[in-house]
Amino acid sequence: MFEINLVPDVKAELIRAQKTRNLVYFLCILVAAVAVGIVLLLFMVWTGQNIKMSSQDASLDSMSKVLDEYDGLDELLTIESQLKKLNTIGGNKKLLSRVFNILGTLLPAGTSENEDRITLSELSVNLDESTLTFDAQAYAGAEPRLNYRVLEAFSKSIPLMRYDYGRYVTEEGNEIPTRCIVETDGNGALLTKGREEENGKVKVDGGIYVKWLKGESGCNPDEEESESNSNSNSNSNDSSSSNRGGKTWEDVDTEGNYIIWRTPQTTSWYSNKKMETDGTISGVAHFESKCIVYSGIEDGGTMKWSSTNDCALAAEEGALISDSVDAVESGGSRVLRFNAVIYLNEEVFKFSNKHMMAIAPTGKTNVTDSYVQIGGMFSERAQDVKEGE
Repeated sequence: MFEINLVPDVKAELIRAQKTRNLVYFLCILVAAVAVGIVLLLFMVWTGQNIKMSSQDASLDSMSKVLDEYDGLDELLTIESQLKKLNTIGGNKKLLSRVFNILGTLLPAGTSENEDRITLSELSVNLDESTLTFDAQAYAGAEPRLNYRVLEAFSKSIPLMRYDYGRYVTEEGNEIPTRCIVETDGNGALLTKGREEENGKVKVDGGIYVKWLKGESGCNPDEEESESNSNSNSNSNDSSSSNRGGKTWEDVDTEGNYIIWRTPQTTSWYSNKKMETDGTISGVAHFESKCIVYSGIEDGGTMKWSSTNDCALAAEEGALISDSVDAVESGGSRVLRFNAVIYLNEEVFKFSNKHMMAIAPTGKTNVTDSYVQIGGMFSERAQDVKEGE
């Protein structure tokens, strides 16, 4: 079979060229259409932005006109600026009154001739640098009656001093305002309770507690204000009966005042599943410490609890003691007079750190900013011992 191509090669190439041209035209038209679409879209966006900006400009002009016509604008801006700085000012505020709390814990305060004591004759406090500078005299009342022993014990105890602060919270974990907490009695002494047992079982572990003014307005964050006021009225009528409500010492004291333990009641709280072995407390009003961590382990069927405190009262510089010389007090007792500079942790004086407590290595504490028992802390400067005495 034979095929005869009647179309010349030139004609075939022309047809292919026309197809290629048509394809190029189509692509160009398509690209142009897309470009026009993009331009139109951008134009619409630009136009919309202009309209929106014009509307905002008009709104700003209107608001500016209102502000310009307000006579108290300067006062308003000043007050607003001051309010914004209140938190900063409060955070930077420092409390001088905590000095006596710290000194009451640092210094041995023997009151008789048979007890060791250190008294101050001069005291200088630098809150900016958190330092205490003082002249003092050490007296050894207990055996061995060596005044240098008292000074040595004092200097070695300073690095071991700790502090603690935190917040009191309700059963739900809501913070209780500081004004609603009473931490001391009328003489400025801590509120404490000894260990109690009932039928051979521990009823109260004892320790430090505070009074919670639960019935006063705003002092019970777990309840609505109206409910709080209602409780306040009923409590004021008969505190011994309405406050108690069959509660135990863990809830009220002997006068019917609601209390919160600062010292965890590990025995009862753990048995009632209110305290975990890692120290987590829930379901009971308690103190949330920022420094002390409690932990418990089971040993022979008995829970043993321990605590750690990494908040050192003294700064890294510690204490610098100098110029120790023998001297005689006004009463005739031989003492050791010395000068000391104690560098404290700056956190101790911060107003923002509530419920601050200084803690000695022996567990001695002297809490609250309103501590008033400082009468025996100061005495007249001892006189140098004369030659031959």
